[in-house]
Amino acid sequence: MLARLTMVMVASVSAAAFGGDVGTYRVDCLGAGWTGTGINESGEVCGNVSPDGTSVLAGVSRGGLPFEFLPLPEGMQTSRAHDINDAGVIVGAVCPNQYVITQPIAAVWRPGAGGYTVEVLGTLPGLPYSAAYAINNLGDIVGGSGYFGWSLTSGTLFGEDGPEALPEGMIGVDVNDERVVLTGARLLDLDTGQVVETPLPPGNWQGFAGAALNNGNDFCGYIVGYSGCSTFPMRYRQGVGWEFLGGCATTTSATAINDRGDALLYYYMTTSGVHFNPEGYFPIGSLIDASQGEWYVQYGGANGINNSRQIVAAARDGANGPICAVLLTPMNDCPADFSGDTVVNTLDVLAFLNAYSAGDPRADFNGDTVINTLDVLAFLNAYAGGC
Repeated sequence: MLARLTMVMVASVSAAAFGGDVGTYRVDCLGAGWTGTGINESGEVCGNVSPDGTSVLAGVSRGGLPFEFLPLPEGMQTSRAHDINDAGVIVGAVCPNQYVITQPIAAVWRPGAGGYTVEVLGTLPGLPYSAAYAINNLGDIVGGSGYFGWSLTSGTLFGEDGPEALPEGMIGVDVNDERVVLTGARLLDLDTGQVVETPLPPGNWQGFAGAALNNGNDFCGYIVGYSGCSTFPMRYRQGVGWEFLGGCATTTSATAINDRGDALLYYYMTTSGVHFNPEGYFPIGSLIDASQGEWYVQYGGANGINNSRQIVAAARDGANGPICAVLLTPMNDCPADFSGDTVVNTLDVLAFLNAYSAGDPRADFNGDTVINTLDVLAFLNAYAGGC
């Protein structure tokens, strides 16, 4: 049924592009006490919660709904999620005791008809701990192994034949769909084994800590200097070069980047922001629509942004409410822009179909509180009319 609807909808309407400025955002609280760590193109979010302040458990949120706990393998007590791909596959770590942050073993969770299944990925030979930090849409999983769980210094590719070491001291911070791995300002091509190091910008710098990589090999993180105000949030775009995304701070970094070049960043004890390309910098809190109530975005809690410009962040609900992991979704005056990326095209068809098949409340397009084929017709009419 879904495949037939896809063919009918794509064949029935012709795609058209409609530009627009950055607008305001809707807020969905995914769970008090949770931290979102990654987001995919469908708006699914992986994250973690600490039930007792020491142990950690991983979860997944789909369709803007509250987090559900991910299953634990036999003999494991705790878990931690780091990244999610567009198929909903999640990578992270598990642990046989409550100390998954310091004693992790890499793991992967795969969705199926009956829910998620989990697989322990192991470590490099002779090393007790490991974690999977990133997964691409091809299924490549990268991370690290080591003697100390909080400092995994041996880069690891978790392949079908077991963990194998990444070359030249590379740590698997992130991996894109071109099979390129990011470590610092270095890019490793898994197909060729070639490592390319990007020279730092002019200045007296100690180095660069890479945080995230997009499919165009643009990346972001922070650069380290020598003064007391020593770190700057940075973005590097191929063909453009290095870009300072803000001023210095004792602790600051860009934390995520999408294929448009939009980057999230934070400043210690002050704010989290987003540097849209090309619109510029906005504090994330300033983007929340007034209709959503009072939300106070926390610094350091913005960890994911997809190509539809949905953002995963941490925000307090009111002056004294709980801190939630929140999914921020662009609001606009164009109902057919279902993905919220300010462009009306077949991506909106796919986003609607994903919501429709999942029973996502957003698929109630005609607002009658029932999700059925009338919503498909309503979406088709809106899509054909454009904006």
